[in-house]
Amino acid sequence: MAELLLGRVNARGLDSLQRLVLPDGWQAQGITALKAGRDVILDAPTGAGKTFVFEKFAEATSFAKAAIYTVPTRALANDKYAEWKARGWKVGIVTGDLTIAPESPVVVATLEAVQTQLREGGRWGFLAVDEYQWLSDPHRGNHYEGVLAALPRQVQLLLLSGSVANPNDVATWLRRLGRTVELIRHRERPVPLEEIEVDDLTRGLPAEIQGFWTRRLAGALREGLGPVLVFAPQRQEAERLARQFARELPPPDPLALTPEQEQALGPMLTKLVRVRVAFHHSGLTYAQRAGVIEPLAKAGQLRAVVATLGLSAGINFSLRSVMVTATHYRHDNLEHEIEPSELLQMIGRAGRRGLDEIGYVLTSKNSPRMSRAHAEKLKRAAPLPWAVLLREFRAGRPAAEIAAGAAGRFFTEEPVVFGTEETAAFPGGTFPCGQRTDTGRARLVRRERNPSALCPGCRWRADCFALAPAPTLFWQWQRLGMLDRELRLTARGEIVGAFAGPEGLAVAAALEDRRYPLDDLVFDLANLFATDRFSGTNPRWLGRLASVCERTYRRSEAEGFLVRGVPPNYGSGAAEIVRGLVEQGATAREAMAEAEQAGRGDLDRLLIEWRSLLKQLAAAEPLATPENGERSEARGGGNPGRRGASRGGRAGTGPAPESVLAARWEALRTRAQRLLVRLPRMNLPELPVLTQEQRRPVSHRLGQSGFRPHLAPPLR
Repeated sequence: MAELLLGRVNARGLDSLQRLVLPDGWQAQGITALKAGRDVILDAPTGAGKTFVFEKFAEATSFAKAAIYTVPTRALANDKYAEWKARGWKVGIVTGDLTIAPESPVVVATLEAVQTQLREGGRWGFLAVDEYQWLSDPHRGNHYEGVLAALPRQVQLLLLSGSVANPNDVATWLRRLGRTVELIRHRERPVPLEEIEVDDLTRGLPAEIQGFWTRRLAGALREGLGPVLVFAPQRQEAERLARQFARELPPPDPLALTPEQEQALGPMLTKLVRVRVAFHHSGLTYAQRAGVIEPLAKAGQLRAVVATLGLSAGINFSLRSVMVTATHYRHDNLEHEIEPSELLQMIGRAGRRGLDEIGYVLTSKNSPRMSRAHAEKLKRAAPLPWAVLLREFRAGRPAAEIAAGAAGRFFTEEPVVFGTEETAAFPGGTFPCGQRTDTGRARLVRRERNPSALCPGCRWRADCFALAPAPTLFWQWQRLGMLDRELRLTARGEIVGAFAGPEGLAVAAALEDRRYPLDDLVFDLANLFATDRFSGTNPRWLGRLASVCERTYRRSEAEGFLVRGVPPNYGSGAAEIVRGLVEQGATAREAMAEAEQAGRGDLDRLLIEWRSLLKQLAAAEPLATPENGERSEARGGGNPGRRGASRGGRAGTGPAPESVLAARWEALRTRAQRLLVRLPRMNLPELPVLTQEQRRPVSHRLGQSGFRPHLAPPLR
């Protein structure tokens, strides 16, 4: 009977072996809590089946609540959308660049793409946040925190992670926001892990296998520990290792590929995959990654997949063993040690549920030990959710009211200090200096260079000295020209608030420079997402957009938003490539010839980000027009942070600066709308399908003689 069952399962493909049918006890507890209307936090290891709780709840309630299921990356959103669509669900996807069937009862999304919809509530009754530990990410954590802090209470919440050491603190925070939360913890892995010293497995290997990691991979395969997921510190090393594995390992029975698979992979990857080796990193296209490499890996056809350390959160498949080849990786030109929680995610990919009794973590003298992997205490990222708060200003709420309402809503035990807590108690005009923030008063009274003549005899001098001079958000916004002297929103602040990230700072700076051609700007905006991938040998911070940002914001620092006055993901070279593709009819191959460090996947992602920004521009509201010059007068009130905001016009000559800015804003929005009409509609490409032969189980064990793996006999 058992053999008959196994045969039926294998006939449906190896993927079905890992599919859960009946819930475990902790999963049943989660489903019951959701049915009772409670919010749920699920804390369980990678691969334990957290998503299954959402799936069974949605099916059991006949999709009664319109639900958004958010994942950290577009790639994972695409995968989940395809999976649920194949299951027969009515499912949509929203990822900024891609919108398909958003009216569906279940929509898979990246959180940033739907944060405005979630804050407004609308038709949504349920939000699932997969991998909610992104709350602490220095670049994206403020978006997660902003959504959870502002989410209407009638929207039910499900948080999922296996990398958080303090989910109790998260539950306490949500209860403070008025939510009824049940925390469910499950620590047992579905497949136990065992650490193996891979250095001990290299004895007796042929001398022609010379590479350090190749010998260790060969030893693991000889012992039947394959297939192996190998993590490398960066993409060049991942590709080098994959080529070395293919070159030095004894040749396997070749993997036959279809013409569609070969076309998706390209020549280099095709050569590797035929010998059952592949690399996996963010430079791959969607078709390469999701259409060929991942399906073959899940089907057990590849004996080694080499992925980058920084992409561990984007891996959505497991193999029998995991081998980590470094303790550090490079990101933004800086060396980063692998965090214990990142290592936990990597080794969590060892062991396939339903296929392996044990998952193996292969360690060497040059790799981190399994004991270093553990969940870390979650804490909020330093940047606050600017867009959420700026929209409060746009709605006309006073700064003191916004600060009082938001101070206790963030993921921290101590209330967030915005910089108006003491000064807001006094009416305007109380202080001779005109400062409206605690930080401004504290810094002015301490200023040694160019001290204020008002401070020595001021009756408030001692009180100002008692205030902390540490930077605060509203003071910083004044310095950046987003709030005026009276802490009212400026046109620059309106523009910044129209975007999910720091891009609005660059848009505002460029629009304020009336000599900056809008036809150039609309393409230069692509540089905001390029990092160092497209600059080649040129400095990353070149270009007119970077220059105008540095000048406008005087090389200011704002964590998560500005680095030396420029948005942190800026990189030169991307604008020319995008313009060549869109306006000059260049091919992707020609475009990539200009970008030595970028892969085709980088180009695809750049176009996706740029297109998403155009959508935000097109959907933004017109700027509020100044009434009787009121806001224009407020903007010119002598705040040193306002100098950049007043560029573009002089008193008595032509229209007021904000009128010019409003007109250029509308003109830029119009250009974005026209470009979106011209650009081809984004759809997920048709992906190759596995052949029957590619679904047959394969043994990757290297024999003592010939080191050849063999195909398992077909099941009958």
